[in-house]
Amino acid sequence: MTRTVLTRIGLTALLALAAQPLASPATAAETGASAVTVNCRSLPGSGSFSNPLRLGVVRGTVVAVGCPPLSSGAGYVSRYFLFSTTRTAGRGSVAGARFRLSGNLSAVHPRLASGAVTVLRSPQHGFWTGSSPNFTGRYLPITGLNPGTYRLGVEKLRSPLSSLSTPYFDIVIALG
Repeated sequence: MTRTVLTRIGLTALLALAAQPLASPATAAETGASAVTVNCRSLPGSGSFSNPLRLGVVRGTVVAVGCPPLSSGAGYVSRYFLFSTTRTAGRGSVAGARFRLSGNLSAVHPRLASGAVTVLRSPQHGFWTGSSPNFTGRYLPITGLNPGTYRLGVEKLRSPLSSLSTPYFDIVIALG
């Protein structure tokens, strides 16, 4: 299924997005002509479930760059982003995290919720970009997602157990 999803979302477009350099926390470099880029640290909200970082209305591609690492321990293992769409997500739409693994860093795993209901989870629906062991992202296919407000949660999973944190990462929401 992963390879089918990659073909459907447009492998060239996704790989071009994944190949972009990760931005430093202070940098908001353009990732493409139609992408809106914002600094993750400038978003309103705290990143908690009850006060997510707010991305606003997504009409194309939004990239929140330079999100601080997630680390082990209660309150630091996950972060939430709130966004809305005004149209059904078209072919090739994705939501997830772009990062660069190295050493003992853990990947960033996305999940998508509408209200209190989880719509998509990384283990069941997600796919990787890059090659093992140095993956460059983890995304959820959101083609066909209805207009509405969604909460994109990202988390550091418990494994590898030797990992204390994730790398800095970028949040990518791309509506086809």
